[in-house]
Parts: sequence; structure tokens; C-alpha cells
Amino acid sequence: MLSIEWTSQEAAGAGHHLLAVAVASSDSGPAIERRFGAPLARAAQAARFRGEPGEKFSFLREHQGEPQQVLLLGTGASAPSAAAVRALAFDAVRAGSAAGVAEVVLDLRALGSQSEPVHFGELVAQGLQLGTYRYDRYLSEAKRKPSTVQRVRVLGEAASGEGTSRGQIVAASVARARDLVNGPANLVTPSYLADVAREIADNLADRGVRLTVLEREDCEKLGMGCYLAVARGSAQRPKFIHLQYTPKGNSKGRVCLVGKGVTFDSGGLSLKPSDAMMDMKMDMGGAAAVLSALEAAAKLGVPWEVHAIVPATENMIGGDAYRLGDVLTASNGKTVEINNTDAEGRLTLADALVYAGKLQPTYLFDFATLTGACIVALGPHCAGVMSRDDELANLFTAASQRVGEEMWRLPLPEPLKEQLKSPIADMRNTGERYGGAITAGLFLSEFTAGQRWVHVDIAGPAMVRKPFGVCDEGGSGFPVATILEFLSRA
Repeated sequence: MLSIEWTSQEAAGAGHHLLAVAVASSDSGPAIERRFGAPLARAAQAARFRGEPGEKFSFLREHQGEPQQVLLLGTGASAPSAAAVRALAFDAVRAGSAAGVAEVVLDLRALGSQSEPVHFGELVAQGLQLGTYRYDRYLSEAKRKPSTVQRVRVLGEAASGEGTSRGQIVAASVARARDLVNGPANLVTPSYLADVAREIADNLADRGVRLTVLEREDCEKLGMGCYLAVARGSAQRPKFIHLQYTPKGNSKGRVCLVGKGVTFDSGGLSLKPSDAMMDMKMDMGGAAAVLSALEAAAKLGVPWEVHAIVPATENMIGGDAYRLGDVLTASNGKTVEINNTDAEGRLTLADALVYAGKLQPTYLFDFATLTGACIVALGPHCAGVMSRDDELANLFTAASQRVGEEMWRLPLPEPLKEQLKSPIADMRNTGERYGGAITAGLFLSEFTAGQRWVHVDIAGPAMVRKPFGVCDEGGSGFPVATILEFLSRA
């Protein structure tokens, strides 16, 4: 973990470090001139640095007889969003590491007083800590480039420092989820996910965490015909993972977090082309999120009983793989005709949602890299949120806004269920091309009767194709921060 210290004044003689300074567009020229002199203000102007969000300008100056590297970070004219705050802190640490320094001084005084200083401090700490993240498990020592930054001093309101510990716990949880998504499928198998859950339970047993893992035979007894059908083509045994956290004292209620855990998705007999299959190690992004979020929830001591439920499996081809035209029976008795074996995630979630419903949760969520159609609708950085519970959906999307994870509400129009009709079963597992993200949500709704339920399609933001915000290319850890914000404030 980084050493993060908040202070209201810049220390003299700080030694070799990177100085990162937030600059508002409303005062960029005068602010730079006051701090660094007219020549550097003119140089920044010539480089077209205006202090707009995302703009950067770096230079080297002499400071107390030593060279000092300085990075100016634009924040815009108004208060930066939560996403921008995290990104600004992230960029400061990344610049410090690129400069090879052990210490970064991040000056946020231009942002002024914060209405919620502790929450602001948490966002800053998240960005700083995530700036050190690398997935280098398979790189040789010569190719590894660990962050050089060990300490950050933040110039700002001292009260914001109270959010540091929480922010770093959230960031560590995000990093755990990223590791799971970034891990190749020959490492991150269903059994590996179960082992990670066991590690979490063992480490946090004294905080009320315990684990149950259902094997194939256990799932057969529960009638999980949809989930087990997906697992049939793989040599890897399915693992139905149930990780539970029980808070000390009174609980506000029970929250079930169901995460899609397809550790590799070949498409099954509806085989994907090679290019589309390349990133399918990420198809367990929902599982990574809920397991990691529960770990942090226990560390933070959230006031809810939390259950992370992961139907883990691969979707592979094989002599016993499920076929197009098969009819499966889910654990709630509904029958499903298969018209696409590459729509497997909703089948695994169907039985997991029924299982979760039997726990009588106050709130039920599922998180899944479910449909390419959601990426078409909302782009690569925004998750689709679907629910018929306006109050719950609003609470959850408000939490996402507070932590800078982008989500957008999509409808669940009943008439589109027409697309799921089957002449020989209760429903088919896919509808037509148009509205594909929504028909997937409608399919899942058939397994959530009587529940206060929200479906979150994270197909876009779970895996970042090029650096964005606080993410490098690869797993993002989305939406761990939102889950934890919801559990802390709902």
C-alpha cells in the first residue's frame, strides 16, 4: 500500500519528487504565473495548456538547488466529477513512476473546500492506489516495471485524509477483481475462483465470512439444469460458489450479489470466431466483482449481510456439450429451448438467481458481461442497468455517480418478451438481434419473481481495450466501487 499523507501546507526541502498541481481553467494563466513565474506561464500557453479536464503540461525547474519535475493537471472550470478526481490522482502517480521518483506531492488546493471532504479523500486515495496497479504475473523480471512511487503527500483539506483508509481498501478490492479478469483462462478456472473464495473466507473468518461450494452433484440435487448444461462441454468441473458475510450486531438486511462466472467462453457449439474468443477470459468479470466486493465489505464492516453467489463454469465444445434445440429445465421449473449456445451466461445466472431468491434477500443484484448488444447501445465504458424497481435502481445508479463508474438505465418493456417465445418450451434463451441487451434482462426477470432485483450488464466496462480513466488495457474491476458505495450508504 502507498503511504498517503494529507497536509495543508507544502513542506520545504522535500527532496527529489514529482510535484503535480491541479489547475482550474478559470484561473490557469494567472495561477501558473503566480506559482512558477511568467516565462513558464507563457510556455504553458504556447503548449495550449488551458487547464481543461484531462490536459497536462510538464516541465523541469530548479527548486532549492535541485531539479524538480512538475506536472500541471487541468481540472476545468467547475468542480471535477468523481471519475475526474480519481483519474487526476491516478495520473499523478503514473507520472511519478514514469519519472522514477519515490515520492509525489499532489497539490489539490485549487479545487477549494469540498462539501464532502471525507468522500473526496476516498476518491483521491482510490486513484492514487490504483495508479500503482500492474498485472505482471507472467512477465519476466527484466520486463516488469513496478511503480517506483512509495509515498504521496496531498496538499488539501486535512479532513479529506479521513477517507484515505477506506479509499485504499476499495482500491485493493478493485485490484483483486482486475487480477482475476486479467488472469488467463488456464489459470482462472472455476476451481481457481473457488480457491480465491476460500482464501477470502479463511482470512476474514473473524469478520463473519464463510464459504459454501456446491459441486456438480449438489447442483443436480437442486435441479440446476440450465447451469449444469453449460458446464457439460468442459473438462473443468463446475463450482457453484456462495460466499457470505454477516456483520457484527444488527444487520440492515440481506443483499445478494450474483456474478456471472464463465471463466472462458468459446461460444459452445455456436462457436465464436477467433477474434471474438480472444478476450473471453473476461467473461467472469461479474464473478470477480462480487467476490472482491464482499472481501472489502467485510473489511469495511458494512451494515448489511452480504452474499456473493457465483455459478462458475466454462462454456466449451465437447462430446457432451449442450446443443441447439435442447430443452433445459431450470431450478424453478421453467423450461428453456436453446437457440444459441453462446447465450450461456443467462442460463448460468438463471439458476443462481433462483438460488439467491430462496435466501429471501432484501435486495438482489446480478452483474454480468452478458451482451455485446449493451456495448452497441451504450459504448465501451458504460454499464446497462435494468430493473422494474425504480427506487432500488435509482439508489444504485446514484452510488455509481458518486464513485465515478458510468451506468445508464435501460427499460424492460414487457412486449419484447414476445421474442423469447418457444413452441415447445416456456421460453427460448435468446430473442432477435435488435434489443438484445433488453431481451437478456427480460429472460433473467423470469427467475426473479417477487424480488427487488437489479440487473447490471457490464460487458463494456469490465474489460478496457485501451487506457481510460483509472484503467490500463485489461480488466477494470468495474463495478466494485459502486457495490461498496451502495452497501455503505443504502
